[in-house]
Amino acid sequence: MIIDEELAQTALTHYDLSNVQLTFLQRSQNTTFRVETPTKDKFLLRFHAGIETAGEGLQEAWKEPSAIESELLWLNALAQDTELTVPQPVPNRLGEWVTSVATTELGTSIFCSLLQWIEGEHLDGEPTAQQIRQLGILMAKLHQHSSSWLSPVGFSRPSHNAEQLLAATSQLGVLVQNGTISSDDYQMFQKAATQVQEFILSLQQTRDSWGIIHADLHQGNYVLYGEEVRPIDFSRCGFGFYLYDIGQSLGNVEASLRWHFFEGYTTVRALPANYRSAVEAFFVGSTVENFAFLSANPQEYEWLSRAVPYVVENHLLPYLHCETFLFLR
Repeated sequence: MIIDEELAQTALTHYDLSNVQLTFLQRSQNTTFRVETPTKDKFLLRFHAGIETAGEGLQEAWKEPSAIESELLWLNALAQDTELTVPQPVPNRLGEWVTSVATTELGTSIFCSLLQWIEGEHLDGEPTAQQIRQLGILMAKLHQHSSSWLSPVGFSRPSHNAEQLLAATSQLGVLVQNGTISSDDYQMFQKAATQVQEFILSLQQTRDSWGIIHADLHQGNYVLYGEEVRPIDFSRCGFGFYLYDIGQSLGNVEASLRWHFFEGYTTVRALPANYRSAVEAFFVGSTVENFAFLSANPQEYEWLSRAVPYVVENHLLPYLHCETFLFLR
């Protein structure tokens, strides 16, 4: 489905906005546009459709209206209950957060949502130790809110669990079929994912360990506003272990800086005694899921052909041999 500026303008007729300037941003899990009004107010328009995945049902759960509504419920709660700056949902003319927009193509409808724009700049280059410390504080505050928040009846978000990891592992097989990665490397991913699944199934879900998480707080999904680290793009938020959230976030943080993340985190929230081994397991699991998502986009094949052997050598083999690989000083 082609989502263009014309469709974006049609979607905005459902909101109290006029004479806006639209800027296409990207097409990934969602298709997004920046919206700017004549008074310089800014918004993010999201169409909940993007790159299609070959894996059956792998991404569909995030596109259900009830799931979109639930994401926006948590964002609204974070804005109301904490001092964090998060993208707040904007209601349409009917007072609803999720808007159905009719399209002429195939005679279908597509869902969209509008969020307040978060001012800030993406990191230019490597983060500093202080910025990583602030990222740890931010994540701890998100987890602190999640652990005490009582989600409303009908709240529905996918879970980052063993079942999702199994689906992601299966999806990675596409890369073998099209010659992007070797069958040997794929088998390593299968073995590592199986070990992570067994670990996940051994854990108990308690209010201190499990709840609604951002699940995608990497460098591209937060901005800096002065010294403040502001989270954006909650599209993959769902239920999961808080240590999964950390493992996913640390993937593109330089090894020497990872300790600063935990320094910040523990000023707000305590960590369990076994957090290091658990974070490494969840790092592996989140890597499988991320690569599975990228495998749906042929433009990523060249990068994946290089990244997969690197991850096998530097992350999966040490993990399978019970050797630490994230916490080397």
